[in-house]
Amino acid sequence: MMSLSLINNNRDVAIIGGGIIGICSAYYLHQSGKKVVVIEKDEIGKACSFGNAGYITPSHFIPLAAPGMIQKGLKWMLNPKSPFFVRPSLDLDFIKWLLSFAKKCTTAHTQQSQQAILDINLKSLELYQALHKCDDLDFQFHQKGLLMLFKTQAGLDEEAITVSQANALGLKAKILDREALRALEPEIEFDVVGAALYPEDAHIEPFEFISSMKSYLQTNGVEFLEHTEVTRFDTQAKLQSQLIITAIHTTKGAVKADSVVLANGAWSAQLAKKLGLTVPVLAGKGISITLENKAIENTRLFSCKTPFILSEAKVAVSPFNDEIRFGGTMELGVLADQESRGLSPNRITGLLQSVGQYLPTFDSEKIDRSQFWSGFRPCTPDGLPIIGPAPGIDNLYIATGHAMMGLSLGPITGKIICDLITGKTPDVDLAPFMPMRFK
Repeated sequence: MMSLSLINNNRDVAIIGGGIIGICSAYYLHQSGKKVVVIEKDEIGKACSFGNAGYITPSHFIPLAAPGMIQKGLKWMLNPKSPFFVRPSLDLDFIKWLLSFAKKCTTAHTQQSQQAILDINLKSLELYQALHKCDDLDFQFHQKGLLMLFKTQAGLDEEAITVSQANALGLKAKILDREALRALEPEIEFDVVGAALYPEDAHIEPFEFISSMKSYLQTNGVEFLEHTEVTRFDTQAKLQSQLIITAIHTTKGAVKADSVVLANGAWSAQLAKKLGLTVPVLAGKGISITLENKAIENTRLFSCKTPFILSEAKVAVSPFNDEIRFGGTMELGVLADQESRGLSPNRITGLLQSVGQYLPTFDSEKIDRSQFWSGFRPCTPDGLPIIGPAPGIDNLYIATGHAMMGLSLGPITGKIICDLITGKTPDVDLAPFMPMRFK
């Protein structure tokens, strides 16, 4: 009965994936008048979006595939507590991804990508500001900037180059010495040589945002099929060697829709294969822990106004009202392999020890390590998200591969997908993000 009722109830758009990208796509499509269904294999907002730092980061305009990443990665792999690790595998797609990543870690690629990444981040920030003013939504939005903290002068000097690049691109940024940092955050004791401040950055509590969006959408007719896995697709040939998806088969029956959006995060590559497509997305595991005020003796941490990143350690620290979140690490590998291994005690120890190095009053021994969470970021080999029409399939649109910028780019990605489906021209240059670049 479920299968029959689903397949006879045609939608305008079916979105596969209920994370930040899927939920934002659903919002703008609903606003445009489309009848939308969201298909999520688990619970809406409980995957990669759930425990991340919540950063909206125009400051992050340098792609993951940047000069020096290969050398740093090889060095970090020798340390089991390091913030970056590549889990070896003989999987062919994994090997291809690594080779493509290595080829993109160049100065030329970084320079070519910076403006495009900054532009969509700034447009996404504008959309977040508009969403926060919307009476139908209720979520925290704090535009208090972002601090990049440095233990070493060499690290701070390198960041000064990024600050100069940011200024040249029109983004506000500046270097702070220890005195200026103390003036900005007088209650926090930092053991650092200095910091970079990006005042235009903002942050939200991710699950609060997604929950508010879901509540609004559900009340207004958007359907949500949770704990529903996509098993296969029906396709039909069209002119000029194009296909069209005619049905999405799930564990709760079949779904028909005029357009389909693949926004399944780290699982996008697996589903794309069912359609004969190559979507080079590799899972990058990250971990985090969210602590309430009472969980830390040094309660002065909760007076922190500005989110900050412990730069050399790659640890993000986010204040949310009476909570504070510590997150980091990037463990690249085959998704199925990572899912079976759970949380690495070494990565947890490394993250907590790093926090103590920058925040000397932080006592990592008193933290309940069983409260750590992990999620899988969808990473592309060139460090840029994949947004646009799928090659060879007329009614499929891909929105994935955002890595650490999924939360930051959620609204603009959803708006782009909406524009494409409704026949409008997106107000950003899509060329650097098009799926065709990997064909």
